[in-house]
Amino acid sequence: MSVHRPGELEALRALLDDWTSHRNFDLVVEIGEDRGLDHGRLCWDALERRPEPLVHGPAACRCRRGHRGPRDARQLHERLGVRVPAADAAEWMARTLGQSLVFRTFTSVAEARVLAEPLAELLGPDADWRANGHLAHPPPDGRGAGWWPVTVCTFDAALVGVGDGRTVVAVSTGED
Repeated sequence: MSVHRPGELEALRALLDDWTSHRNFDLVVEIGEDRGLDHGRLCWDALERRPEPLVHGPAACRCRRGHRGPRDARQLHERLGVRVPAADAAEWMARTLGQSLVFRTFTSVAEARVLAEPLAELLGPDADWRANGHLAHPPPDGRGAGWWPVTVCTFDAALVGVGDGRTVVAVSTGED
């Protein structure tokens, strides 16, 4: 049984749609039902559904750019190697939703918390959250921000969570 009020999920989706349409950087945010898929498959499917997919299948790319993005959902799953404690998920989500990865501007992070907190709460305190590195959120040791690419874009930050029968995929991308 859900602890959320009727209509709350639809309202959150509407707020997310509004938020993503007014950013000066690209965001993919999806809320779904837990169908038993791993984090990599959830993220791959969300990125592949875009009008211009942000991932390349094994035979899709024949250019010389040497894309660093994953070739399949299994490889993408391996790149989601940073486990994020559920207690920290809202902060990670706010940074993923609220900053430009290219210009390193953080002006919208405080505003993004309005969306980040309900997204984290949606999956509950025992949710399993994964990220592709520390581009959006600084590493605990204070060193430089490193990440494993999950898209064909120059910069990307992914946060994927599963819990309480729901899933959340958030990916911010940028090109310089």
